Order: sequence, then C-alpha cells, then structure tokens
Amino acid sequence: MSAAPTTSPTTPAAPARVQRQWWIVAQREISERLHDKGFVFSTVFLLVVVLAASFLPGLLSGGTDRYEVAVTADTAALVGDAQPGEQDVQVGLRTVADAGAAEALVRAGDVDAAVLPGAGGAVEVVGESSVPSGLGDLLTARVGAAQVLAGFAAAGVDGATAARILATPPAVQRLLDPDAVDPTTTALLGLAFSVLFFQIVLIFGYAIAQSVVQEKQTRVIELLVTTVPVRQLLIGKILGNGLLALAQLALLVLAGLAGLFVAQRDLLASLPSVPVAALWFVVFFVLGFAMLSCLWAAAGAMASRLEDLQSTATPVQMLVMLPFFASFFANDPGTVQTVLSYLPLSSPMVMPRRVLAGDVALWEPLLSLLLIAATAAVLVAVARRLYENSLLQTGRSLSLRSAWRRAA
Repeated sequence: MSAAPTTSPTTPAAPARVQRQWWIVAQREISERLHDKGFVFSTVFLLVVVLAASFLPGLLSGGTDRYEVAVTADTAALVGDAQPGEQDVQVGLRTVADAGAAEALVRAGDVDAAVLPGAGGAVEVVGESSVPSGLGDLLTARVGAAQVLAGFAAAGVDGATAARILATPPAVQRLLDPDAVDPTTTALLGLAFSVLFFQIVLIFGYAIAQSVVQEKQTRVIELLVTTVPVRQLLIGKILGNGLLALAQLALLVLAGLAGLFVAQRDLLASLPSVPVAALWFVVFFVLGFAMLSCLWAAAGAMASRLEDLQSTATPVQMLVMLPFFASFFANDPGTVQTVLSYLPLSSPMVMPRRVLAGDVALWEPLLSLLLIAATAAVLVAVARRLYENSLLQTGRSLSLRSAWRRAA
C-alpha cells in the first residue's frame, strides 16, 4: 500500500513570509533608531521644549509680584494706600531718614525703587538704571490718588466726598465678539505646527537617506536584495521610520495638549479648536511624510558615500524648507495663507493653522488631503523608480537624469 503524499507544513507559509519581509525590514529600522542615542536625545529635547512652551507662560505670568520701596517720612503717606487692581501685587515700604539713605538702598539693590520729594512739591520715583514697569505704574497711581485727595482737602471737600468721587468706576470694555480667537495665539500655535512638521520630516527623512547610503557603502545592500525584493525593502524602510515619526509626533502633540490643560486651562478653554486642529495636524503629517519619505530614500540610493549624500539630498531638502519658510511668513489670514493651505507641500503646515483659527469649512481640509494624496502617488512612483534604478549602482553618485534613465 503506497503512502499518501505529504505536504511540507512550511510550503504554504513561504509566500506569506515573502509578503511579510517588508515588516521585518521595518522592525529592523525601528530597532536601530531606538538604539540610536541621537534619536533618543532629540526626542527628549523636543519633549522638553514642548512642555516648556506649555508651562512657562503660565508660570511666568502667575503668582504675586513683590516689591520693596524706600520712602521718607514725607512720602510714606503718598504710597501707603493700595489702589483697585493691585490684587496680584505686594509693596513693602522701608522708611529711611532722608533721600540720600533711600538712594543708597536703591544703588545697593536692597529696594526696587524709592519715592522721594522733588523740587517744587513734585514727587520722584527713583530707580537705579530703570524702574520695573509694573511697579512704576503702581507707584504713579498711588501718588496721584493721594495728591488728588490732598487737593480736595485743600479745597474744603470732606474726605468721604473726595473718596466717593475717586471711586467712580472707570470705563468698561464691551466686546462685540468675545469668542473670537486671539490672532496672536493662533499664529504662535500655527508656527508650532510648522516647526514640528519641518523638524520631524527633516530628521527622519535624512535618517532614511543615511540608512540607504550606509547599506550601499558597506555593500550590505548586495546581501539584502538577494533575499528581500527591492520594493519590499523600500516599503519596510519607509514604514519603520514613518511609525517612529508618527509616534514621536503623537507624543509631542499629546504632551503639548496636556501641558496646556494643566498650566493654561483658560487658554485651552478659550480655544476649543486646538484639539481638533491637533488631530488634523496628525492626519496631514501622515500623508505629508508618506509623500516625501520615498524621495529621501531615492536621494540615499543615488549617493554612493555619506559624503555625497548632501548633494543628492539637496533637492529633497528644498522641497521641505521652501514650503516651511513660506508657511512661516504666512501668519496672517488672507489669500496667501489660503493658497498655501491647498498646495500639497505646504498644506500640512498651513491647513491645521486655518482649522485652529476656525475659518474653514469641513470640505477644505478634506480637499487639501486629496491633493496631498494625489501628489504623493506621483512622487512615490517617481521616487520608487529612482530608488530601484540606483540602489545597486556603486562607485559614484548618480545624477537625477542618470538614475531615471538607467534600466531597472
């Protein structure tokens, strides 16, 4: 009786292993980057910068300002009474014998300023090289109120009447659009989006190019292509670095939102579009990175040595830097900003800024994403041909024309 034919258990899995080779390459890229001290340092550095930008404004503007002021017996009464609006300011008075003693304290840095009698009945606020602006305004307001009260008393007006007159409420502000977004705040947050996109795309893009050219220079690539198809090698490199870039970006965005929530909750509450704009920014980043990353791989494939990478990567750097500088100077809403929000190379940096300002309809970022996707399809096809044609060419760097025309 003949034995039944058997099938090797590994045979059906072989095609699956071939199809998953891109994931093996991606895992290798991720592992190498995570063990790179430069990558870890840059991530920590950017995280510190984002958290500092979220916390420092609130810390610097919060709390109570404390000042020490020297006065004489003649001026102590003029600055002793606090005025409305001084809740976050405390002034300590140090009475001295005369003007000379007060000036000596100012020169020594023991007090922030001195209030002294001047010529012709005037009052002087004395500082060394300058008087802190908040303190100068406060002392001027106190001295002015005291002098007005003295003037009323000299005119025979009783103190209660004079105090009631001085307590007349000042003019109040009425806003026609209190929910309008502060343009300065949106401009700063928009610039933060641009800087993050530019920095991460540049860092990871150059890392992709370096990885490719290092494999060529060490001739490791000749071993890799014998087991991994060139196209899957390209996909793995882009995917591995892209996942790390996305993770770094998500970490920075979440850290920024958390910092705003903790340190500047009022600002975050006044800008309800911030989380929405941050989400759009992440989406735009994914497509924008996919659009440009293949070009970085092609730039690396066209170089034969690391020393040659700068020349082959310059065109790709220009595709990142020029839109960045354009978006950097297009802070004000208008025609230029609107046009840049639809151009595929600049829209990942500009459209989230417009979403933040709240002046876009839903279809606008969707249309912008479609334009990026269409451009990405073209650039990826071009970059893939350059990459495949250049990868095994060693000895010299290839020009763009040579890499394009060389038979795959």
